[in-house]
Amino acid sequence: MENFKWKWQDTVAVAAGLLTVGFALVNYHRLPAQLPAHIGISGEFDEFWKKSSVILMFGGLGILLPVLMQITRSLDPKKERYTKFENAYAMIRLAVSLIFDSVLAVSVLYGLGISLPGSKIGIAVLGAAFIVIGNYMPQVKDNYFLGVKTPWTLASPEVWRRTHRLAGALWLAAGFVIIISAFLPGKWFSFTMIAALLLAVVFPCVYSWADYRRLKA
Repeated sequence: MENFKWKWQDTVAVAAGLLTVGFALVNYHRLPAQLPAHIGISGEFDEFWKKSSVILMFGGLGILLPVLMQITRSLDPKKERYTKFENAYAMIRLAVSLIFDSVLAVSVLYGLGISLPGSKIGIAVLGAAFIVIGNYMPQVKDNYFLGVKTPWTLASPEVWRRTHRLAGALWLAAGFVIIISAFLPGKWFSFTMIAALLLAVVFPCVYSWADYRRLKA
């Protein structure tokens, strides 16, 4: 594949995924029939799947994500732009892969009855991933698969650049808020999580629209 760029981050992602899946399979017979698969807005596990489904879903994504993201890159009409942010793309692949690995690990530990604040660890890992992604987001050039893709960022490279510079700072801030929220009581957890997600996801989209209108005025 012409645009397939394997990096050390992909090796780490696959190795971490294999180790996590291996841990789950070694302990498979000790696990209950169902494992937690989702953390609700209250900050606690609120959805359980068959243990085989949890391992297949999260373990598979943790291992295969580097390859899947290489495939989407090769399909992108703007695939030549990826050469301008190779390291950022690799670090983002690693961060997202580790989210899935962490979810599986926390789920298996919960199933084994190991006394850990599993949901809090999962949320804290998500916050750490936000921080990593936010750190590299300003380096992401315009493309069709990764980043803040609105009609206005895709229509203007300058709006894309300015939006992702802002989005990077917001994702960093949101990551720290998410980590803090993991250790807050239910009501405050819900409030801070919603605020963090609005800050990271909604505000950059609104900003891209406003910035595009300003540049065209």
